[in-house]
Amino acid sequence: FSLPGAGPPPAASQPAAMKLVAALSASLVAVASGTGLQAWSKALDSSGSQDTPVTRVVNLLTEMAKTLEKDMDEDEALFKELACWCHSGRQEKEDAVKASTAKIAELGSLIEGSAAKSSELKATIT
Repeated sequence: FSLPGAGPPPAASQPAAMKLVAALSASLVAVASGTGLQAWSKALDSSGSQDTPVTRVVNLLTEMAKTLEKDMDEDEALFKELACWCHSGRQEKEDAVKASTAKIAELGSLIEGSAAKSSELKATIT
């Protein structure tokens, strides 16, 4: 086995690689046969560990699902809070704009009245 473009492996490591391939192929044959699989299962059961790799993965996925559910509930509560804040904030801003528009009209008429009074007083002085 060699990687593309890597060239052939060094000659010194070929015997070790061949031993590794032979050991792996023997293990695969043993596991593929029913007796090898049963022996492996018994070895796992007799080791005293109740958590097989598959069980650990299932437990991890279950914990992740619980965490995601909790995060989803927290996000939903935050969304509702922010949606309420946006709605009430929008209403407050609309009310402030209406009040400011009315105040602008009131101040505009006050300015016109003050300008008329000022010109009247200037005419009286001169």
